This record gives sequence, structure tokens and C-alpha cells, in this order.
Amino acid sequence: APLQLRELVNCRWAEEVTQQLDTLQLCNLTKHEENEKDKCENHHEKLSVFCWTCKKCICHQCALWGGMHGGHTFKPLAEIYEQHVTKVNEEVTKLRRRLMELISLVQEVVR
Repeated sequence: APLQLRELVNCRWAEEVTQQLDTLQLCNLTKHEENEKDKCENHHEKLSVFCWTCKKCICHQCALWGGMHGGHTFKPLAEIYEQHVTKVNEEVTKLRRRLMELISLVQEVVR
């Protein structure tokens, strides 16, 4: 049977699903772009090694056969990442302490 415009009902569920699909597509595009950033320019491999000498992320092929990093010191990228996360967390803790000190000092001045 033919439908009349007044008989149609707005289906919120369909709108929500459509919005979620749009969001997923945006996320996938962003992840794809991020994945490209996380790849070696020369070998298009995942960056998995940190060249301690150059202070640069490189792929395992650059570390082994790249030529530019001969005689350099390498560390696993995951290890360097964990060290940086620990350092950042320590700094955040220091900043929070300092913030509490400053709040306390401001309250004293107000009193």
C-alpha cells in the first residue's frame, strides 16, 4: 500500500546508528592516517626501534640494514615509550603537588 507523508514516523534508532557509522568511518580514516605516520618513510614498516644516537624512531630494517644508523645504539620503542610515560607521570605528580601548594598559599592570602 502506498504511504502518505503524514503516516511516516521518525525513527531515532536509525539516526543514532547512522551517526555511529559516520563516527566509525571518521575514526577509521584517522587511524589510517595515524598508521601512515607510524611507518618508516623508506621501508613503509612499523616504527619499532628507537635510535638512541639520532633520538629518532626507526623501523627494524633501518636499524639492521639502513646504513644511516651504522654503529648507533638502539632500544626497543616500547621500552623508550614506557620510560617517557613514567617521566611524564612523575612530572604530573610534581605539578599537582605544586598546584596544591599554590592553592594553599592563595587561601592564606585571602584569609
